[in-house]
Order: sequence, then C-alpha cells, then structure tokens
Amino acid sequence: MSLMSIRAKKPATLKILLIDGYLDEPSCLGVPPYISPHIRYAYGALLNLGIEPDNITYATIDQIRLAQDAYLDVARSADAVVIIAGATVPGRYLGGRPISTREITELGLAIQPTPLILGGPIVLCQEGIPGVSLTCGEIAAISLQEILGDRPVPDIGSDEWTQRIAQFAILGAELTGHHPSFPYIVCELETFRGCPRQENCAFCSEGRKRIRYQRQVTDVVAEVEALARLGNRYYRLGCQSDLFLYGASLRDGQLYPEPRVIRDLYQGIRQVAPDLEVLHMDNANPASIMRDPKAAEAIIETICRYNTPGDVAAFGLESADPVVLAANRVETSPEETLQAIRLMNQIGGRRQDGIPRLLPGLNLLHGLIGERPETMELNFRYLQGLLDENLLVRRINIRQVLTLGGYKPTRISAHRFQGYKDKVNEEINKPMLRKVFPTGTVLTDVHIEEVKGQISFGRQLGSYPILVGIPGEEPLGKILNTRVIDHGYRSVTALPTPFYVNQASVAQLAALPGMGRKRATKLFLAQPIRDAYHMEQLLEGQVDLSTLLPWFDFSI
Repeated sequence: MSLMSIRAKKPATLKILLIDGYLDEPSCLGVPPYISPHIRYAYGALLNLGIEPDNITYATIDQIRLAQDAYLDVARSADAVVIIAGATVPGRYLGGRPISTREITELGLAIQPTPLILGGPIVLCQEGIPGVSLTCGEIAAISLQEILGDRPVPDIGSDEWTQRIAQFAILGAELTGHHPSFPYIVCELETFRGCPRQENCAFCSEGRKRIRYQRQVTDVVAEVEALARLGNRYYRLGCQSDLFLYGASLRDGQLYPEPRVIRDLYQGIRQVAPDLEVLHMDNANPASIMRDPKAAEAIIETICRYNTPGDVAAFGLESADPVVLAANRVETSPEETLQAIRLMNQIGGRRQDGIPRLLPGLNLLHGLIGERPETMELNFRYLQGLLDENLLVRRINIRQVLTLGGYKPTRISAHRFQGYKDKVNEEINKPMLRKVFPTGTVLTDVHIEEVKGQISFGRQLGSYPILVGIPGEEPLGKILNTRVIDHGYRSVTALPTPFYVNQASVAQLAALPGMGRKRATKLFLAQPIRDAYHMEQLLEGQVDLSTLLPWFDFSI
C-alpha cells in the first residue's frame, strides 16, 4: 500500500505494526529494562490520530527476532510498519540488542509493498537505508501524524511541540502494559530536548538536533501520574543532556541551575507516585554544577531527599587531557569535575540501607581529536587521584568514540588501549567497587537476566545498576535479595540472602569465602546441617565462618 493510499483511509481503520528497535543516545536510553519516551510518544501520537488500540501491534525487536515469521505476517497485513530506533553511542547491553541497519533493510525488503517508516535518533546519523520507505523528522511522533494523518509539523520554536508531546506522553503511557518485561521496566522521562550549550561537543549527536524544547514540570508530573496509574513503579529522569540545567535561568550569557524547578519536579513526581520503587536520574555537566555551587548543592540535596538509593549522575568529563578537551569543545575541565565529584560525594555519599544515595559516574572517551600518547596516562593518574582522595565514583565508562557525521576520530593502538583498560580495571575499578559495595552489602530485588554455565547474572532496576553474578542456576526473571561476597572489575559476586544452607547448591557453597569446591561438596553431602556448630564440625575449623554466620539460615 502506498503512503497516498494510507492517507486516503480513515485513521480509525489503519493497522500499524510499531517496532521498538531500542535507542541509546547521549541524552536517553531505551534498551531493556528501559523503555524510551520516544516509543511511548509514537504510540500516543497514533492513538491521538484516532487509530484504534486493537489496530496497533507493538513489538520489541527482540520479540521479532524470536518469532520472525509470525511478525512478518503481521507486517505484510498492516498498512504501515513503524520502527523507532537509534544507538548513537557505543554500548554493551544485557537486556536487549538494538536493531541494526542490516535488520532494518532485511525487514523493509521482506514486507514490500507495505511501507516501512523509520524514526528516532537514527535519522540524525544515517540516511538512505535500503528498504526504508520514508524517514521521519527529528520527532517521530509529530512526523507520524503528518505522514498518516496529514497534520502539519509545527514551526521551530513553537509551543505546539511541547503541547502535543504532553498529550502523546499521557496517551502513550498505555504502551508500557504491552512491553514484554512489564511491570519490571524503567520508564525513561524527558525534561528537555537538545544540548542547551551554544557550542556543542564536537563528537556528540546532541549538537545535530534542530528541534529543541523544554517540557513543563506539570506535563512531566502528569505523565508520571498516568504511568503510575497503570502500575509502573520504576522511573529515571534520564532524557536530557544535563538535569541540572532543567528550568535554568539565563544570566550574563550563561545558564544557571534553578533549585526551585528541580524541587517542584521531584516533589510532584513523589506526590503522584507515592509508592514508586525507583526514582533515579542521569546526565549532569560538572561545569553547570560548579558555575553555582550553592545552587547545585541545593539541587543535590533535593535529589537525595526524593530519589531512591543507588542513583547515579553521569559526568561527561570525556578526557583528563586539556588538549583533547579544547580540541573537542568539551565545556568542563578536570579541576571542575573533581570539585563536582567532591560535592556530590559530600551529600550523595550518605548511605541508606548500605547503598549511597547518589554518586557520580565518569565517562571517558578515546579516539577523540587531539588524543596524544600521554592521554591515557593522564586519564589513569586522574582516576588514581580519586581513589587516593577516597572519593567514590559509581562507575567509570571507558569507550571509543563513534564516528558521527563528519567527525574524524584519532586512531589509537588497540593493544595500548586494551592494556590501559586492563590497568584501570585492576588498579581502579576493583578497589572502587570494594568501596562502593563493601562485602556484606545487601542488594535487594536483583532481577535474573542471563544464565551462563553455573552462574546467574542479574541487576537491580535503576540507573547504571551493578551487574551481580550469583553462583548457581536461577530461573530467568526470578527476583532475589542478595549479599555481596566478592568483587570483580565491573561486577560483584553475591549470594541469596538469607542464605539457606540446606538449600544451597555446591556452586553456592563453594563461593563462600575460604570454602572451595572440595569442602563445599562435603557440606552438600552432609545436608541437612543442623546449626552453626554442626557446620564448623564438618569443616574441622578450616574456614572462618564468624563473619558469615549472621547471614545463614539452617532451616530445612
């Protein structure tokens, strides 16, 4: 069916296959367990056109991979297939894999003559993908209404952008109930679009956005109210380039944080979703924080009052090399970032149930224009200084820059880069994890996402959750409370808590500090073990259980 034929039909009669191809950009994450606002806006826009909910089939790209033939039949019988996608930053994912351009092309060619409409951040970076019938503008939800319903696109700068998005956000909340992981999904929330800086970082896709807007606090709160009413309990204020500049005021050509706006936002969310399980954030510019430290301190206090523990504010330092920062127009400096880390540690480092309320994360990019042989050493020394000062950083993300548009990265030695990452892992990441999640820390509600061999891997829902390796084979989707017993470079090893000794597998017993497989097998064969004294007898005093016994439960 042609696009002209679609417009000739009444919207209520249109049949649409809406595919969540996932997205990951500097200001937004939509890979499971996250669901992006963009896919929700698109669904809301379709409903707003008058398309019946029963005529919209929603599927994630992972669902389509698992049942390709069935979804091809759905696609061929639809009036149009819409894909929302775009991974514009490098990433490794556990909960899902973003759609590739090859998959887009194969799907588009396989469903002809059904038109394939492509939207999302991918349209900012890739053009002319074979198999695509029509590419949306920057805001797919708005474009879809023009394509399918002949509703005009607003002028740039018009308030109509946010007014329509406010409607789409509330209507689109219904989509979450169709997600295969519902209710265990994190709803990414958008506060504003585009980087507010007049001069953007050279490598970043945010600078390619022409449509920029800021949503009203009341609109974001109303969206959360709609999501909460449908049973959503997990939220992240992650869809913006710098949360500290939401509602910022312009003075002397500079944007300054406004604590009142952030307070109204967090208070409003808590009022309409009082039983939420997670409220986290993402993205903060250290330069914005240090432009007005008192205002930033008030904002951090607000966040820590209303958020849930384990929150992370990602700092985009990108490099500790001033030559690289200048060549790439990065606004912050190593010194400003260090001051912002200190401030966030001072307030956000307070622990609740053993977990810090809010810690900074640190992004480091390599292959940037201007990178020198000494850049890696400068970065390492910077990270070492954080450890020496006993400052906590939740996670250090070291990646190589993606080529976007005309950006020409610097070639770096793969061997040197791997050696540098290995050194950071061994000398920085592992000691840092021991500080952030000391042995004995309880991590609640860990969702099992993958099983490899005799180890189950899971994460909590939230912002940059730590990967938890649990000895033993647990069912996918199971939710466990766990206690940390060991640390890796980017993950921790934990055991279920309370630890039921007489239900434990050999793999779980062997993971106990100082135990080993031989002693674990002896304990396993001796089950049921009556009590701590009986266990110590079996081990013949060869393992110190004094720190572990409070975690044990000997019931059968």
